[in-house]
Amino acid sequence: MTAAAVALLTSCTPNSATARSSPPPTTRTPSPAASAAAVGGSAGHTTAGSPPRTGTCRSLLATPTVKADVTAAYGSQAQPPLRHLAPVQGTFYYGSCDGVRYAGTRFRPTAGSTVAEQVALQDDGAAMKYFTDRPGTGWRYVASAGFPADPRGCAAVPRIPARLAALWNDCRSPSEQQ
Repeated sequence: MTAAAVALLTSCTPNSATARSSPPPTTRTPSPAASAAAVGGSAGHTTAGSPPRTGTCRSLLATPTVKADVTAAYGSQAQPPLRHLAPVQGTFYYGSCDGVRYAGTRFRPTAGSTVAEQVALQDDGAAMKYFTDRPGTGWRYVASAGFPADPRGCAAVPRIPARLAALWNDCRSPSEQQ
């Protein structure tokens, strides 16, 4: 039954060019158990073609456009504003819950960065940053993991739904989970 539920859930993942989820190599994907948890309830009660339930969270694959939009949102609100930055490879999390999109990543300076930008991206600046995109608002920076990071990862960030944090393995790399 679990295999059937996972097969059903994975067949519902958007893969078309019009979806917001093309797979870059640095995006984390949920485990099969996390995919089963994405429906917010028992997989046995979900059928193909049925409307999504309230409380549904999904971990999604981020497109380069999503990454660029999140990066621009952080860069424009930072003090000083940051123009030469990029997500740290392997740290970008992207998903949705109840029609709201969420993202989390760490940033690093890129070529051409000023000394002020490099300093701004040290310590707390290098901590995980979290963003929301409510329909019609665009990406907004909402929280930082702080420095040092909480050992519970993004599960400790109230602005990230607990269901999504679980799908993202609490935004911790495999080495942090040991």
